Amino acid sequence: MSRAAAEGGFERFLDATVSATREEFSVGRALRGTGFGAGGLLVDRLRENADGLERRLLEPELARYRERALEQFRVVLDYAEGDEPIESYRAELLAHDSYVQSFKEDLSPERREAVIGMILDRNRRLGDAIAPIVSRPEAEFWAATTACFDRSAAIDLVERAFPFTDPLRDHREAFVFETDLDPSELIRGAVGLGLPSMTIEYTDEAVRAMVRAERRVVHETKDEVRRRYGDR
Repeated sequence: MSRAAAEGGFERFLDATVSATREEFSVGRALRGTGFGAGGLLVDRLRENADGLERRLLEPELARYRERALEQFRVVLDYAEGDEPIESYRAELLAHDSYVQSFKEDLSPERREAVIGMILDRNRRLGDAIAPIVSRPEAEFWAATTACFDRSAAIDLVERAFPFTDPLRDHREAFVFETDLDPSELIRGAVGLGLPSMTIEYTDEAVRAMVRAERRVVHETKDEVRRRYGDR
């Protein structure tokens, strides 16, 4: 069974999504209203030349997201290979879910279960969609995909199984994305030393960047499907 093919394809999509999120994310927008004032725009301009800023605010979150997504997908592969319903994998899936990690502390049990239901449903759709790929002998994603799907079915797979931001769009108020920030680590001199440490809440910008990144990568992946299949 070609778990390697399915995992390789997912990792390519995930890496493209992480890169697109990084490109879409604006530190300047994230810092507005946090107490930086005009300094927020200064930090955004510094981003082009200061790798430390992106490493401090964005890179750790993206790295954690990538690792969780890969671990969660390995659970999805277990589901795709087995006969148990997706609910049997609930604890494992949620243990590696970045949205669950970002739930507000005061989130109601009803809203929490509504979001979890969306998370489980998305992973079920993904597992069902990639099951034919997992059953192929090919070790490379596109070789396995073109062997078991025609062009229309491959595009349908991308449209149904790859999108991941529905919980963010439908339950925006259920999440909070934040990080602690020491301005002196980012802005040298008296300006940085004069700014107090603070917690930066950047939920709106995180949602905006991820939604845009998803839309972009799904579009690019569908274009790649068309190139791979050609006139078939």
